[in-house]
Amino acid sequence: MSKLLIVENNTDFAFVIHWHFEMLGMTVFTEQTGSEALHVYKEQRPDIILLDINLKGDIDGKEVARTIRKTDKETPIIFMSGYSKSPKDIKEVEIIGCSYFLKKPISLYEIENHIKKALNISLKEDVYQFKDTTININNRTIAFGDVKKQMSDKENSVLHLLSENLNNVVPLDVFYKKIWGNNSAEDILRNNISSLRKKLKGSDVHIKTLKNRGYQLNIIEE
Repeated sequence: MSKLLIVENNTDFAFVIHWHFEMLGMTVFTEQTGSEALHVYKEQRPDIILLDINLKGDIDGKEVARTIRKTDKETPIIFMSGYSKSPKDIKEVEIIGCSYFLKKPISLYEIENHIKKALNISLKEDVYQFKDTTININNRTIAFGDVKKQMSDKENSVLHLLSENLNNVVPLDVFYKKIWGNNSAEDILRNNISSLRKKLKGSDVHIKTLKNRGYQLNIIEE
């Protein structure tokens, strides 16, 4: 069982990540400060570290990584940051020795894919077949008949959630927390749903709105 150390100063976002990866069967440790992160690292020796740059306390994520890299060159470190993903930022964390640099906001599915790649865990082929409609999460496509449409990353994450919960209501807060990591994405979600409906027009599925509750994916019955 792989060990994951999450070092993140946003408690709500950290909780969602922690819960998600525990559900995937990983042993997860979560800390908010650099000193606590280094203590857990020494005690638990995680297999991978998900590390925010901006942390509480006087030790930031870059300093945590530098300290770890003095004695450990192998453990994958994935940086996250809400700051601009500038060439300078990327170059600095490359020099420190990070595996990936992820720009917030970021979906859980993106984080999951990067963690699996870093740990060399084979990715499950997430393909959903609804009558003659194929939704391929890995390559972000919707296909039916002679039509093939590409989805944006966020559209893909929204349709993934709906597809794995076919005929069941996905609550609004699940979308917000799983895909955007916060509760202030109402307009963005609505726009993504609208765009997906256009791309699904003519397919075998449609997205139903349940006012003030969430959304539901259903197969269109003839």
